[in-house]
Amino acid sequence: MRLVDGKINNIYIVESIEISDKDALNKISSMGILPGTELILLQKKPTLVFKVYNSRFAIDNFLGEKIYVRTL
Repeated sequence: MRLVDGKINNIYIVESIEISDKDALNKISSMGILPGTELILLQKKPTLVFKVYNSRFAIDNFLGEKIYVRTL
């Protein structure tokens, strides 16, 4: 499933990242989001907010649609 389709407070593992948009891929990977990364979805509106390691990040739905996750 895509990260934008996730449920708040669930823990997810990143399965893959869409690589067709190189700019989006660079932004996502610069946050440490790579396949195998564990994250917790904290908020969905007005932006997606999630916790990775000890950091919180906010991204728009456009980027959230490019991150594919599975429930831990």
